[in-house]
Amino acid sequence: MQAPVTDSPNDDSAQPELKKRGFWLAAFLIFMFVTNPLSALAYFTSSELIVSVHPRATVSIVYLLGVMSSINFAIAVGIWCWKKWAVYGMYASVAIAFVINIYLRVGILGALFGLLGGLVIFLTTRNRWQWFN
Repeated sequence: MQAPVTDSPNDDSAQPELKKRGFWLAAFLIFMFVTNPLSALAYFTSSELIVSVHPRATVSIVYLLGVMSSINFAIAVGIWCWKKWAVYGMYASVAIAFVINIYLRVGILGALFGLLGGLVIFLTTRNRWQWFN
């Protein structure tokens, strides 16, 4: 008769739970990794052009948007690394962008479209919240 082995590497209960981002969270974060640096570059190098397209915009607001794009890149890295502060930072960033969009008069639909990033992060992280620290 053979004795049962309790610390077997094949024992599923002994294996730590793997953190799985899922397709949509990974895809959205990769999208943020690509678009935020490009947006920041555009805001910093083409501020006068952006001001000419949006009459209510000022160079200061455009630079603020460039800074926010840079911060959003750091937020995406934080979410990738399972940091709660990054998720909260995303919500704050989306809220600030919403206010700026309303001020710039991009229209309510345009401003609401800017909230989609926060919604995507909420929907893709809510079932994985236990993995964030």
